[in-house]
Amino acid sequence: MTTVEPTSNAPGVPASSPVPNRWRRLSLLVVVLRFAIPLAAIPAIPYLLINNISLLVLLRPQKEFLLVGGGQSRFLGEPELAILFLAFVPLGLLSIPAFFVIGRAYQGALRTGDGPDWLHRAIRPSQLEIAQRVIARKGPAIAILGRLAALPPTVLAAAAGVSDVSWRRYLAADAVGAVLAISLTLGAGYALGRTYQEGGIWLTVIGVTLFAVIILLLTYWIRREANRPDAPTDDEG
Repeated sequence: MTTVEPTSNAPGVPASSPVPNRWRRLSLLVVVLRFAIPLAAIPAIPYLLINNISLLVLLRPQKEFLLVGGGQSRFLGEPELAILFLAFVPLGLLSIPAFFVIGRAYQGALRTGDGPDWLHRAIRPSQLEIAQRVIARKGPAIAILGRLAALPPTVLAAAAGVSDVSWRRYLAADAVGAVLAISLTLGAGYALGRTYQEGGIWLTVIGVTLFAVIILLLTYWIRREANRPDAPTDDEG
């Protein structure tokens, strides 16, 4: 009996791709939405920042908007922290497995840099290289610190897929990191809202600055670890 080799029409995806076509197609759709929705929301940021921070977090799941939302929750009494938490989940957490799948499906193209243009625009080679290095050195647990730092969780997930990291371990670590990052950011925003009520604008500015400095220092440490001379490369790791 003859064996029919699986084929794929997508550029950069080998016939022996470890990801079934249906999961690859679904993940591609999620990746497109993950970029298109936040991009489309940019014109509405000034309005939503003041009038509907929960919707803004839903459309653009970023720490700075969570921080503002936490402050509004304390200062204005709304929205509820639980609503802000849930608003972050669809694009900020549930979309991450799609990037892992894309990293796994396009391993060869992402490693060599000869994949389709859209792939390298969605997952920038410079960011991917740093993410691969730090994953090779620190393992899936870096997803937790990455969530707390200013590292794109989408790129980290793609790098984990490229690097043959266990999807169960990585996605579990990312979920833990996401919950911690969301909770800490909302908590910091809530505390800053109280600071604004009781201490005024300058104490609030100092608090925001300290929050930003902590994130930047953590990000710097992760990048330094990735660039250490003795850090293993993807081929070695």
